[in-house]
Amino acid sequence: MTGTGRDNAFQEIRPVQALRTPTFEFTEVRGHGDFAEHDRRLEELARDAAAAAASQTALVLAPPVATLTEMSLDLGPDGEELLEDARANAGAGEYQLALDQLAEYLQNAPDHQEARYLRAYCLFQLGGPDQVKALRILRPLRDERVEAGLRERIRDLRGELRRRLTPLEVTAYTETVRTDPPGALARVEAFLELAPEEGTLSYLLAVGQARDGDLELALDTATRGAAEADVDEEPVRALARRLLLAQLAPVAAPAVSEFKAGNLHRARHALLGMDPRWRRNTVLDDFDAFLALLIDLPRQIPLPAPKLPPDRTEDLYSLIAETDGQQAALLMQTGRAEQAERLLAHVLSLVPRFPWLNFLYAACLYRLGREPDRAAECAETAVRDPGLTQAAELLEAIRGWQEATVINPAVKEYVDAMESVRDGVSVDRLATLRHRLSALERRLPVLKAAARSEQGVQVVQELKTAIAQRLKEVADAMVVGGLYEKYDRVMSTAKGGVSGAQAADRLAGSLDGLAQEIKTTRKNARRGSSTSSQLDDLAKLVSDRRAEVSRVKTSVQVSDLVRRFNQLAEQQSGTNSPSRPRDPYAVRRQLSDILGDAQQLRRSAKGSFEARDRTLLDELIGTISRTLR
Repeated sequence: MTGTGRDNAFQEIRPVQALRTPTFEFTEVRGHGDFAEHDRRLEELARDAAAAAASQTALVLAPPVATLTEMSLDLGPDGEELLEDARANAGAGEYQLALDQLAEYLQNAPDHQEARYLRAYCLFQLGGPDQVKALRILRPLRDERVEAGLRERIRDLRGELRRRLTPLEVTAYTETVRTDPPGALARVEAFLELAPEEGTLSYLLAVGQARDGDLELALDTATRGAAEADVDEEPVRALARRLLLAQLAPVAAPAVSEFKAGNLHRARHALLGMDPRWRRNTVLDDFDAFLALLIDLPRQIPLPAPKLPPDRTEDLYSLIAETDGQQAALLMQTGRAEQAERLLAHVLSLVPRFPWLNFLYAACLYRLGREPDRAAECAETAVRDPGLTQAAELLEAIRGWQEATVINPAVKEYVDAMESVRDGVSVDRLATLRHRLSALERRLPVLKAAARSEQGVQVVQELKTAIAQRLKEVADAMVVGGLYEKYDRVMSTAKGGVSGAQAADRLAGSLDGLAQEIKTTRKNARRGSSTSSQLDDLAKLVSDRRAEVSRVKTSVQVSDLVRRFNQLAEQQSGTNSPSRPRDPYAVRRQLSDILGDAQQLRRSAKGSFEARDRTLLDELIGTISRTLR
């Protein structure tokens, strides 16, 4: 007989599922010699150029009017009339006639600024290839001293020509650069001369030159482009910085090596000994100032950040650690994450705020499954660099990993706790289960705080609900288990059989008390509780045992009456028996007593008779009744 009943089971609800750690595939590689990010930028430029070309709307330029101050030579009345006619025809939309008049006029006054502007205006209005010619005519005017009103018209017309023509040139470059790199570069370089304000053109030309191996020419192109651009300036400026670093890295390598070895004074000495044409730049000046700062400070790891703006700090960090980052990326991509982790941990202590190295270290820790909090900290630093296109994805994966490392052990503990009672329970095992579930319940606030995703929040909520339900069920089961154990103890007193009526009464009293407890517990049980049926089963079991005790007691009582009658009969059957009563009235009194007890038993124990006992009692009553007649 089990302590909690054969059919005890916990209610089934949807099981709590563990979180799955998000997947992340490392592909981000960035370096001065690797143009993967520039290839991505080229694809973006191609898409943007196509969109710009498709969505162009014509800019309505004010028609030329004769309000400009004459700044050229006096050509006499005929010349002035020719220019007036050209203005009028341009204003009236007779562009080809105006062009013919302007050509004649410019033969005598080739430097006349308004006439040159009017010619470009008419070519612009005619459209097609003539627009490139118009931009070429306006290019010198951009740099000449021009009267204010005309300067504004030149600026507006050049702006509209650039807006229309630049997307077409970018598209042409992206379509031909892979099949005809020299031709694509020559075309973009020629157009850049006409529109130096377009940063995208400088960017494309500099990248192409760098691919050809001419880093110095590429740096010059990017530097000039950043200085002259009035649109898309930031990409070309960033490219110029990276090209400069690419050229500085090999010449600054001795100083960087001394710095990594902790030889700060030697590092400064190596900087001083560099070729002056390389030494005079902001990056190396910042490196020297950083070394001076470290020399004046107590040695500490990680090193403090340099006191520089973010862009200059990144340039300095790139100079110091770019090569190590590329090596670590290669190690990770070839399956040697352990080596990459050791390298990155050392170098990152020198450049703790370098976004790219933080990205690599976060990806490395994620792959190795180590230090999720440290990995998240590094990924959060990495996402500050918009150029790290995988950083946000990595951070999201790490946050999922973080919550999984906290939540999944709790889910496993819950599953293990429930598995411990799969094959049956006792009060002791239930008490242990309650202790484990209560400990898990106390951890729920920590799990809730660790949940960072919608799925994590859902899993914690499911676990909370499951634990609460199980604790209620355990509480109910422990009550039932206690009653079953009490039943076992009561019935253990009858293992050797019921020795007499008094023993039967004691057992019956215990069973009656237990039945009352079951009734009270059943009344107080929660509505819909899983223990209701178990309590009903136990109540029936107690009721059956109680009926058995009543039958046993009746049987004992019948046997006792028969024994008394037989003893009296034996006493009377032996004539020489010294115990035979001499007084016949005494015998009748004894028989009357036995008969009275038998009749009383026959009346009081109607439902507790076994058939054999009822027959025997009836025979006894009949025999005594006949004897007493």
